[in-house]
Amino acid sequence: MNPKFTKKLAIKSIILIGTIALILLLSENPQTGNSNSLAQIPPFDNFPPNLQKPPKPQIQPSPATTPTPKPAEQPLVFAPPAQFRSQIVYKASISNSKVIALTFDDGPSPETLKILEVLQKHNAVATFFCLGRNLREYPEIAKKVVQAGNAIGNHTWHHYYHDVTEKTASNEIDYTGIHIHRSTGAKSLLFRPPGGRLNNGFADYAKKKNYVVVMWSIDPKDYQQLPADTIAHTVISQATSGAIVLLHDGGGDRQQTVEAVSAIIPKLKQQGYRFVTIPQLLQMQAAQKQQNGDLKPK
Repeated sequence: MNPKFTKKLAIKSIILIGTIALILLLSENPQTGNSNSLAQIPPFDNFPPNLQKPPKPQIQPSPATTPTPKPAEQPLVFAPPAQFRSQIVYKASISNSKVIALTFDDGPSPETLKILEVLQKHNAVATFFCLGRNLREYPEIAKKVVQAGNAIGNHTWHHYYHDVTEKTASNEIDYTGIHIHRSTGAKSLLFRPPGGRLNNGFADYAKKKNYVVVMWSIDPKDYQQLPADTIAHTVISQATSGAIVLLHDGGGDRQQTVEAVSAIIPKLKQQGYRFVTIPQLLQMQAAQKQQNGDLKPK
C-alpha cells in the first residue's frame, strides 16, 4: 500500500470521527451551544418582580356634581306700597327729608334721550309716563329709560281726552302695559290720565286694576313751549318736599324743557333736595307714616 495514501486516509478518518463526536455532544446538551445567544435574553417587559416599576396609581373619576341652580330673577315692577293702590296722589307727605319727583309725559321720543343725558349728568332719576303707541315706535329708548334707573308708567295708548267706555279704557291701558313689558321687561302699576282728567273713564279703570293714579303738584306748563328760564323759575320757586313736577318729553320739540331741567336739578340740589322716582317717593311716605304709627294714606 502506498504510504501517502495511507496517511491521507488516516487524516480523513480522524476528521470524520471528530465531527461525529461533536454532533453527538451537541445533541445531548442543546442549550450549551446557545447559552449566550440573544434568544436566551429575557424580554425587557418581563423584569423580575423586585425590579419591575410600580404600577401607576389609578385616578378615580370625580363624582358628577349637580350644578347649583341659579335663583330665578325677580321681575322688575314699578309699584307703590299697597296702601296707595287704587288711590289718587298729587304729592307725598314727607317732612323728614327734602325730596322731589320729576315726571315726564308723552314719550318715549328722541327728546327723551336728551332728558336722560341731563339726568345722568346730575345723578338724578325721574318717572316717565309713556304712551303705548310711542313705546311701539321707540322701544329701545324706553329700555334706556329703565336701564338708567328711572321708573316708567302708563299714560294710555292714544292720549284721548274724551269720555271712553270701560272696554276702550281697558284696551288703552292694558295694551300700553303690554308694551311697557315688551320694551323694558318691567311691569308698572303707575298711571297718569291724559290731561289729568279723572272723570272720563280712564282713572276709574286704572283704580279698578290697582294702579296708583299719579297727578302732580307743580305744573310749569312746559307743553306751551315757554322759555326755559320761565319753566325753571316756576319749578324752583314752588318746590317743596314731596312735590311731584309735571314735565313733558314727547309731543314735539322739548328743547326748552331740556334746558329748564338742566337748571332745575343743580339749583334744587344746592337747596338740599334729592330727586327720586314716584315709587321711591311713596315708599318714603309709607315709611315715615309707619314710624309715626299711621299707615292710612291721605
